[in-house]
Amino acid sequence: MKPSRGTPDFLLLFMTLVLVGFGIVMIFSASYTISYWEMGNRWFFTQRQMIWGAIGLFGMLVTMNIPFVFYKNKFFLILMASFFLLLLVFVPGLGQERNGARSWIGIGSFTIQPAEFAKLGLIIYLAGLISKKGEKMSSFKQGLLPALLITGLFFILIAVQPDYGTAMILLATAGIVMIVGGASLKQILYLSVPAIAILTIFILSASYRFARFTAFLDPWSDPWDTSYQLIQSLLALGNGGIVGTGFGKGIQKYFYLPYPQSDFIFSVMGEELGFIGVTIFILAFLLLLWRILIISLRSKDAFGTLLGVGVVSLLAIQAFINIGGVTGTIPITGVPLPFISAGGSSLIMVMTAIGVVLSLSRENNKSS
Repeated sequence: MKPSRGTPDFLLLFMTLVLVGFGIVMIFSASYTISYWEMGNRWFFTQRQMIWGAIGLFGMLVTMNIPFVFYKNKFFLILMASFFLLLLVFVPGLGQERNGARSWIGIGSFTIQPAEFAKLGLIIYLAGLISKKGEKMSSFKQGLLPALLITGLFFILIAVQPDYGTAMILLATAGIVMIVGGASLKQILYLSVPAIAILTIFILSASYRFARFTAFLDPWSDPWDTSYQLIQSLLALGNGGIVGTGFGKGIQKYFYLPYPQSDFIFSVMGEELGFIGVTIFILAFLLLLWRILIISLRSKDAFGTLLGVGVVSLLAIQAFINIGGVTGTIPITGVPLPFISAGGSSLIMVMTAIGVVLSLSRENNKSS
């Protein structure tokens, strides 16, 4: 008699739905003015996010019900699918350019960002590769080098679009998975030196890029150009105080904050919900990350553990970059806040990744 599949982790499933629902509510508050002004429909961004959420829910249910052994056995196939999807942005007529970056594919108004799905595909591949190599990961030539080559290829394809924020997130996430998987920390550190040098040269190669990168150090040095976004974000957070102005009663979303429904939605949350509100959100987000980590540590093999660590790292790094940017802790990079920011590709990818972790939880919970 075959062992029955276990039940998915209820807490992870519940927290995912809570965060997605909360994100839709905050998108309405952050975007109804700009939606009405630009689209003539105050529900425009909210309706789109609800559609993306429904697609993400479908993706989560599908990946949750695929036996976890599929991901373990087909990790290279998943990598190739992610790779070819990433290449489509360079196909004339299919790839689309926005804000100077050729990062989308689609027809008409229906577009997706392949780089988002490449992050998940790379995590699954690295988890499969490293779990198969085992102790060989401590060897540079036999273990670390193959992982680095694939990671470097994905990094280059995303960076040349250019989408530096996503490329750096992918690189950092891959690095964590490699280290947890047994790669030599010394080798990783040696390799990071030229990477940091190249990044520094790139930033210094153009004065406007250097100004934007260092704007967070002294926002008031250029309040009407390079620091404008950060100053408006800080004003929103400061205006929120401890308890906030109240849901829907924020001021900065009225054409002061750029992209209040996406890149700077945390600023809207801070203004309307205050310090208490954003603290509750961060705690809820940390609870979700903790649950993923617990599920991954309960896995019976290294593949499940590494995959869970990769998903946790991806979500944590992305949230840190978004929140750190809008609070002036680090430079602003335009990275969406997981579950909350408006945007279909990010939401669908995150919910699909949660579905894979839920499949792992079913594997952990199945009866023998």
